[in-house]
Amino acid sequence: MNLLDFIEPVSLEKPEEYLISNPNILGKNIAIHTPDYDLNDIGSQNVVILGVPEDRNSINRGASLAPDQIRSGLLPLFNIEGDIRILDLGNLKQGNTFNDTYFALREVLEFLLAQNLVVILMGGTQELTIPVFQAFEGFKPNINLTTIDRTIDMVKDTVKSSAETYLGELLFRRKHLFKYNNLGHQIHLTDKTNIDLINKLYHDAHRLGEIRSNTTLVEPVLRDSDIVSFDISAIRQSDSPGHYNPSPSGFTAEEACQLARYAGLSDNVSAFGLFEYNPKFDINNQSAKLAAQLIWYFLDGFSCRSAEEPSEGNKNFKTFIVGHSDLDYEITFYKSLASDRWWMEVPDPKAGKPILISCSYNDYKLASEQEVPDLWWKSFQKLT
Repeated sequence: MNLLDFIEPVSLEKPEEYLISNPNILGKNIAIHTPDYDLNDIGSQNVVILGVPEDRNSINRGASLAPDQIRSGLLPLFNIEGDIRILDLGNLKQGNTFNDTYFALREVLEFLLAQNLVVILMGGTQELTIPVFQAFEGFKPNINLTTIDRTIDMVKDTVKSSAETYLGELLFRRKHLFKYNNLGHQIHLTDKTNIDLINKLYHDAHRLGEIRSNTTLVEPVLRDSDIVSFDISAIRQSDSPGHYNPSPSGFTAEEACQLARYAGLSDNVSAFGLFEYNPKFDINNQSAKLAAQLIWYFLDGFSCRSAEEPSEGNKNFKTFIVGHSDLDYEITFYKSLASDRWWMEVPDPKAGKPILISCSYNDYKLASEQEVPDLWWKSFQKLT
């Protein structure tokens, strides 16, 4: 495909204000797609940053202005240490309709994923998660999706998907979705019917308070994710005012950056989307700067990725086998001696061999106390 049919090169009004003279800033150490950049070199990169200026299927009008505003906060940050090659590809051209934009985004992502590139998306509104997911369907039979959102955007019987209802499309009409998680919903903003549906489908929703009490508990969720879709309204208004309807409660800036870093550390995450930022409502570019920091921490995590493959007999892992009186199966756990991360095996009766699921030490503790970990049970139900 010819990327130039779909992509606008990076264009900042006053680039000298962003690409300042310090040679150690990010803008001086990444490739930037300007009109004279050779796109044939794209395969030599690790990570591609792509702006998607689209908001026509949402009430959050103005979010289409987000990509360049975030970019202006990202390029002056200091460089990421480690072996990482980054290309700022520019912005997706807006189609005649939002459906045209969706089609173009899916096409571009399929091209980038085929070259094993990790893609960071600067939206735009969150229903862009749909074409992102569709792009993955050509590469993986089972896709794990995690959203970070203050509510669960789902209406089961809606005919038309929007930024407020797009999850209905993914949960009920996309057969490749294996595991869905939402992180950070606030119970006073979330329809209990949606939470019940999530549980009925053997997916998970983790409340804001649950995560704030121990952020590390959701690291395994992000470790197993293929797509992470971050709605910036999940961050409290005092830290991020740039949304048409901000909430006084939510993640702090520091907690949000930690989640972004966990996503970057994951060996599986190939698309990280940052959505719903609206410059029209921002104050002193506070949300733009925070969005830039979220991308920076994702990149920082990516630079520290270390592929680990647990298996029986692997000297880099310690194996624990737990029997359970109420199960026909033993549960095998693996602990990495290098990173202290945990995995567990879940039987797949159809395939005849177990699959590995990222888990936490707490899951091992529950199994040791003769409780079946909820993560094990829900995963097993999906496989049977």
